[in-house]
Amino acid sequence: MSSLHLNIFPSFSPSKSASPTRGSGAQQASEEDTLARESDVTVSTNVTSYAEYKGFFVYVLSAITLGCYIAWAVLPESFLNDYLSIYYYPDKYWSLAIPSYFLMLMLFTYLGIALYNTEVLTLPLDDIRNFVDDYSTSPGSDSQTEEERIASSMEYIHKAPSGVWDLPITLVNEVLYTDYNEDSSGREIE
Repeated sequence: MSSLHLNIFPSFSPSKSASPTRGSGAQQASEEDTLARESDVTVSTNVTSYAEYKGFFVYVLSAITLGCYIAWAVLPESFLNDYLSIYYYPDKYWSLAIPSYFLMLMLFTYLGIALYNTEVLTLPLDDIRNFVDDYSTSPGSDSQTEEERIASSMEYIHKAPSGVWDLPITLVNEVLYTDYNEDSSGREIE
């Protein structure tokens, strides 16, 4: 009876010679082995990581803990005392109080973070950083003059955007608050 060896790592395989009856199959397997060694995907390692054992241990421990918690919370005291011989355990009040405290702590944490972001990290309305910062990108290139940049911004405002651009606040104010029946000097156009 012959044994079959998968030749993933040829340097670690028991026999390095290919069987002469395989023919092109051995060459194809050799090419696949080369591709597997050169790829980013790890097929196997000689060093066993114990992550799967640790994960299984945590899974079993959490399942046992949950089972004990549910038994403590649901089973009557007479059953715990008479059948399980458990006499020392916290009051049943804590089976509801602790999860409630954690739930409220989570809620207050979310509210606290939202308030901190709103009240502390939000810039005042009169701060110039609300309008322009180091990462602002305006329509047009940097080599354009200010008039050309405003003209390309005006074209950008009235089109469907293909990207996100920061528009100069003066241009936004002009579009929002200028009456189109007036020219730039304030005279009415008919």
